[in-house]
Amino acid sequence: MEFFRGAGFDNGLVVRALAAVIDDVYEMTDKDSIVVTHSQGGGPGWTSALYTDHIAAIVAVEPGGAPSPDSKEFQALLDKGIDIVMYFGDYIDNGDPAIGATAAWQGMRQGCYDFTEAYNAAGGNSTVVDLPKIGIHGNDHFLFQDLNNAEIAGLVEAWIAENTTY
Repeated sequence: MEFFRGAGFDNGLVVRALAAVIDDVYEMTDKDSIVVTHSQGGGPGWTSALYTDHIAAIVAVEPGGAPSPDSKEFQALLDKGIDIVMYFGDYIDNGDPAIGATAAWQGMRQGCYDFTEAYNAAGGNSTVVDLPKIGIHGNDHFLFQDLNNAEIAGLVEAWIAENTTY
C-alpha cells in the first residue's frame, strides 16, 4: 500500500501479527477488539480487516493516510461494518509552509476526510475529529502525551460508547 513509507517497515508482518492478536483476544473474551492506531501504525489497522473478522472499531490517532475507496482494505472495512474515528491536532493548519511535513499532513488529513465521505456514503460509519474545529487546542502529533490528554481520552471514550458494540 502506498501510504506506508517508513524504511524497513514490513506492513505484511505487522498486519498478520495484529490480526493474530485480535483473534486471540476474541478467543479469550468472546469480544471483538477496538483497534487504536497512531501515525504510520494506522496502516496496519486498516489492512488488518482483511485478515480478521473481530474488529468492532478503529480509533486512528493522526493516521498517516486512509485507504482509497477503490481499495480492498476499504471494502473489507465496509463489509465488516467497522466503525471508524480519526483524530487530528492543531499543528497541521498552523505549520510552516516551508516545511514539507506541513503540506504532507494536510494532504493525509484530507485523505481521511475523503475516506470518511466515501465510507459514510457507502453505508459505513466514519468520523474525522479535527480538534481545533471543536475548540480543543494545544495538540501536536502525539495527542495522548499532550497536557490535555485526559480530555482527548474522554472524547475517545464517548465516541466508543456512542458508536460501537463490542
